[in-house]
Amino acid sequence: MPFPHRILAVFSLLVVTGCASEPPAQILTPFFDGDFSTWNKSGPYSVTGQAFFKLPSGQVITCAGETVSLVPAVGYNTELEQILATGKGYPPNYNRQEHKYDHKTMCDGAGKFSFDGIPALNWIAVTRITWTEPSTIPYMGADSKGGYLFSEIQVDDNHTKVTLSNQDFIADAP
Repeated sequence: MPFPHRILAVFSLLVVTGCASEPPAQILTPFFDGDFSTWNKSGPYSVTGQAFFKLPSGQVITCAGETVSLVPAVGYNTELEQILATGKGYPPNYNRQEHKYDHKTMCDGAGKFSFDGIPALNWIAVTRITWTEPSTIPYMGADSKGGYLFSEIQVDDNHTKVTLSNQDFIADAP
């Protein structure tokens, strides 16, 4: 085989094998509305918190203007949390009906949030943060960066406080 054809053959092999990837993660825990019924009730407790991410430059990014959710910590959602922690995004079999059981609020300008009427249960607190950085490619626009901050919390006191920060961050899939 002449030299240019060998290069083409090797390049073709690299492209074909490089395109092969592992299949996306699937949630194995079945989704049952009944699993969420306890979390659908109101309670006497409040949850307050703040969500931020400190960049290596020292700049602090907050969740200002983003939705913060308290998600029921049932098996379905804890498995989803583990999948999201890989940074590969939502699995294709994710059931979006789960969101009807979430408690939601907004982050203020300082990245603070609060919930009232929460029952004493285990929850997953989750929000999103985004920012832009200069492109590493000359003459290109800024690159969008971001991801999710989430942590499991236990509401068992009149006033539960939560802080979501760098240790709770999962970057968006590249």
